[in-house]
Amino acid sequence: MSTLKITGMTCDSCAVHVKDALEKVPGVQSADVSYAKGSAKLAIEVGTSPDALTAAVAGLGYRATLADAPSVSTPGGLLDKMRDLLGRNDKTGSSGALHIAVIGSGGAAMAAALKAVEQGARVTLIERGTIGGTCVNVGCVPSKIMIRAAHIAHLRRESPFDGGIAATTPTIQRTALLAQQQARVDELRHAKYEGILEGNPAITVLHGSARFKDNRNLIVQLNDGGERVVAFDRCLIATGASPAVPPIPGLKDTPYWTSTEALVSETIPKRLAVIGSSVVALELAQAFARLGAKVTTPGSQHAVLPRRPSYRRSRHGRIPHGGHRGEGTHPGQPGRVYQW
Repeated sequence: MSTLKITGMTCDSCAVHVKDALEKVPGVQSADVSYAKGSAKLAIEVGTSPDALTAAVAGLGYRATLADAPSVSTPGGLLDKMRDLLGRNDKTGSSGALHIAVIGSGGAAMAAALKAVEQGARVTLIERGTIGGTCVNVGCVPSKIMIRAAHIAHLRRESPFDGGIAATTPTIQRTALLAQQQARVDELRHAKYEGILEGNPAITVLHGSARFKDNRNLIVQLNDGGERVVAFDRCLIATGASPAVPPIPGLKDTPYWTSTEALVSETIPKRLAVIGSSVVALELAQAFARLGAKVTTPGSQHAVLPRRPSYRRSRHGRIPHGGHRGEGTHPGQPGRVYQW
């Protein structure tokens, strides 16, 4: 049994990703990864490369060392780049600690800020919106809660046990579901982001918009009024991205949703067209269908899950439909639709 020390993980989901990566390394029989302990216990074959183990972890943006080895790891993602920056000693301040300005507060920003503090730096984190970024606020967390609620609604209509358990048509109270969803989002945001920032005296959080004054100073327009100049030794821009809106004629004059608006809608529309056919589009299409909307996704067969052709081929003709009628497409017949 070998043990890796791992730094940079911020939640139990990080540990799951690390476990998956380690168990793909040749020679690794099993990996027990603990976020709380910051470690991984490995059952490995004789001759398994230590460098391969640390590289697998570094590829996810974390840092790994063998428990009985010097603290050296293979350079990897964002955290390693931050560590390289922290290693430079051309500080402009006089406090003795490097001052890092981080613009944004999502997963990458948080991981980098915590790593910087761990290495002895001071951090000023600037966020103009809600702390936490996409995943916890308008991405993975609320979408999976909504998908789970839709799955329960589907099971009440039909299940493998319909012969012994009478099916029923559920009454969907979308406002109640949304309130439950957002309460869980608020809880996780505080646990994984706000609470951690509040409890770390080396991190100062400013709520506002940042712009560069020069190569060593930011001007922050505070949300509650006024400005503040933030001098820094290093600056990380981790502002994330926004949904891409396709240039479809007439779309800008239509009250369309992106996934952000869809997840916080207080109503379930009678009819919904979903433009797009990758994972986010399909999972939300299915969820809305299961919650009562008539959903149509325009597109050809080859557009469905375009980055996962093997999955698409294995599921051809069996696209998940949530209990509603489905219409597939066939090669050479573009422009058809999938309908739930």
